[in-house]
Amino acid sequence: MIRFDDVTKTYMRGQRPAVENLDIEFARGEFVFLVGASGSGKSTLMRMVLKEVTPTRGTVYVAGKDLSRIPSWKVPSLRRDIGMVFQDFRLLPSKTAYQNIEFALAVIGTPRKVVRRLVPEMLEMVGLEDKGKRLPHELSGGEQQRVAIARAYVNRPSILLADEPTGNLDPATAEGILDLLAEINERGTTVVMATHDQAAVDRMQRRVVEMVGGLVVRDEAGGTYETATPVSVISGHLPDDSAHRDELPLEDEALAGGPERPAAAQTSAPRSPESSSPEAAGSTETPAEDVLEEDLIDEREAQQTREEDLFVEDEAHAEDVQGDPR
Repeated sequence: MIRFDDVTKTYMRGQRPAVENLDIEFARGEFVFLVGASGSGKSTLMRMVLKEVTPTRGTVYVAGKDLSRIPSWKVPSLRRDIGMVFQDFRLLPSKTAYQNIEFALAVIGTPRKVVRRLVPEMLEMVGLEDKGKRLPHELSGGEQQRVAIARAYVNRPSILLADEPTGNLDPATAEGILDLLAEINERGTTVVMATHDQAAVDRMQRRVVEMVGGLVVRDEAGGTYETATPVSVISGHLPDDSAHRDELPLEDEALAGGPERPAAAQTSAPRSPESSSPEAAGSTETPAEDVLEEDLIDEREAQQTREEDLFVEDEAHAEDVQGDPR
């Protein structure tokens, strides 16, 4: 369903890769948690699946298609088969819950008869059948996220990507959102969820893929959030990965720390003489990783602006579809 073949992504020349030597596959119908500290490469992995960014090296396959061979004009068609759920919901504030879901169908020209059938089905599936006329600000955070999930799933995508979908929610509400994603997965959709939610990962006991500094350091079925893996950042075995490569590269830590390191970690680039020198250790310059994180934030903001502009441009088309007497 999703495969990365020796994929490396570097945003700026001279900086370390955001994702490096990535070889991993997510099968059809899997539910996978991506875990790792901020800046570990989780969002970059998802953005490559959406073809928002392209690899510097290597090949990404989605549904058997080599994304490097898909022309830009076919990307919208690709994304119709990939649902995306965000931490901040990204609902259209001037449209009701019903209209937010309807909009996802209207912009691709779905007939009104189909729209009138699918939207109520989605509202019922997410438990909001009596709140379709409410605007986003009239809904709780959990209800807004349910609308966002319904919008992402209304086209019945084969893949659903969720980037911190429970990050802004209280534990009880987050549990309900997790149950909803599990239900969608049971219907055959592959779910890949990036998260820092330890309770969610421990409760679900699904496949867990941990990333550190752009590398996959753990890939286990029925995993938990924390691990004995010596190169884990989230379990406290390494300092935050925004700086750990200069202070304690993966290969040095693995050799010093007992269990055999994962295959992905073996590909970590060795530390250069410059980076290991006393002068480099005492340098006060901004780490390249921090610059990279700022670049990613800027790119995310730019992407969100592009999406908002697209919504504004497409609203006229959506209104035409809604007003069609057929």
